[in-house]
Amino acid sequence: MEELNKALRGALVSRFGVLQALEDDTALFSGGLMDSLSVIELVSFIEEQIGCAIPPAEITLQNFDSISRIVRFTSRFGANANVK
Repeated sequence: MEELNKALRGALVSRFGVLQALEDDTALFSGGLMDSLSVIELVSFIEEQIGCAIPPAEITLQNFDSISRIVRFTSRFGANANVK
């Protein structure tokens, strides 16, 4: 999942314009670094990276508010996840 962590960090800067230094636990949405309109693009990026669709009911702050939460959440997909 280290590959996903690196890909997320790169995308947060280049695609989403997050300019603040990012720690794994930096709050993305609740910290105001990203807005609700960005969530769809973020989810699409993650789905592309892991090769799996994310069920809409799973798109929550609990699962997507930081890099560490995203990596932990996507690790549940186990063998289905194919990080690019």
